[in-house]
Amino acid sequence: MTEASIRRAGTADAFVVAALHLQLARDLGATPEPGYLDRFADAWLRDRPDRPTWIAESDGQHAGILLARRLRSLPWPHRTDTSRLHVEAFFVATAHRRRGTGRALLEGAVEWARTTEVTGIHLAAPDPAAAAVARSAGFVTDDGHVRFDLAGAR
Repeated sequence: MTEASIRRAGTADAFVVAALHLQLARDLGATPEPGYLDRFADAWLRDRPDRPTWIAESDGQHAGILLARRLRSLPWPHRTDTSRLHVEAFFVATAHRRRGTGRALLEGAVEWARTTEVTGIHLAAPDPAAAAVARSAGFVTDDGHVRFDLAGAR
């Protein structure tokens, strides 16, 4: 079992991000239309400053992806501007599951968030397996939400 390496996706990774997102869609039963990879890559590149994304690689393969949307708060008197990460896509390829890849992706996002004004991370509607992986990475579950609070951890 080789541990996955995690890296933040850059502009040169647009098609890797698109392909991993397509794997997630297929895993959920979606059928992509012609031109989907180009359409996704273009949209991701356009929105990239507010779409931090991490790629997992293991055994020379792309093993998974965590794609988030950064939600910035509007200014408020006497409050430091903050933002939150909303994880929109969290996927580990079947061959790389149960090897710590998902946890490593989440830990990569948390590590990056600690260096920014991000105060929390929220997973959108995770399935029970994803919620369990998130809990193993220090996330908490309450009322069906999975979150990691960074505001008090600085």
